[in-house]
Amino acid sequence: MLRDIWNNLKRWRKIPFGPVSLVFKFEHSADVTRNSRHRLKNALRRQQKWVQASPKQPISGSPETALWASEVHELRGELALIIGVGPGFGYALARRLASEGMAVALASRNAKRLDPLTDEIEAEGGTAFAYGCDVTNEASVTELLALVRAQHGVPNLVVYSIQNFGPGETVDITLPAFEDGWRHNCLGPFLVAREAARVMLPVKRGTIILVGSTSSVLGRAGHLNLAAGKFGQRALAQVMARELWPKGIHVVHLVIDADIDEGIARSDGGPQADPGHISEIVLSLHRQQNSAWTSEMDVRPWNERFWEHC
Repeated sequence: MLRDIWNNLKRWRKIPFGPVSLVFKFEHSADVTRNSRHRLKNALRRQQKWVQASPKQPISGSPETALWASEVHELRGELALIIGVGPGFGYALARRLASEGMAVALASRNAKRLDPLTDEIEAEGGTAFAYGCDVTNEASVTELLALVRAQHGVPNLVVYSIQNFGPGETVDITLPAFEDGWRHNCLGPFLVAREAARVMLPVKRGTIILVGSTSSVLGRAGHLNLAAGKFGQRALAQVMARELWPKGIHVVHLVIDADIDEGIARSDGGPQADPGHISEIVLSLHRQQNSAWTSEMDVRPWNERFWEHC
């Protein structure tokens, strides 16, 4: 009963006022938490890889995102930004990239949830930072990329690895549920990839990897909320590859046709992909020479049936 009422409130409404209309809907506000400024400063102070930039001068950009060069720290090495960091693949990828000597900026709605991971990476001698971001909000994504660029420099690698799935037959899917899936599986990667490209274009280098799933290439019964958005993400990757490859930016669509091992066995006892092995693939894609770039790759365990899971 309460769920039905809430779903009804989440529908778009329009109230006309003469030649204009007020369009609105009710939603929960996104609880985006950020790590404190003193934590970032302390981490920077501990790392010898970072140096203070030149005296104050404005960084080019819109007035909303303009920052001062006195706040900039340039990394002597590579920087990776991972969007959507959770147990399993996200954690494994952060650890692997950090072990390669890359600084890793991790983004999640709840940045404080990532503190144990950043502490672990720093204890192993790596460099890691956590930021709060709502990928479905344009202002939040723009702010994230502006902060990362200002604090650490232009990312060499950006990985979008978020999947939102609400199963159901098409005739039973509500508009709010469909929209939520589309926002995380299609709108989010668009906003992140667009902003990443904008900061990479001036330096004419970088890798953007959008992580897809089986539903990126196959529309299966009961999977509309996932397939609609992931199909769109795949189209986004194809378009951006054609637009950005000639400008030095490598855009890749990585399809994970498998269940990823997060320490919980599948109920059907089926195979699972090792997140560490997938992380190696991400790193290898980033390291490719531009005379032989990959535009799309699909991966799965050796004993997984093709295009049947996730």
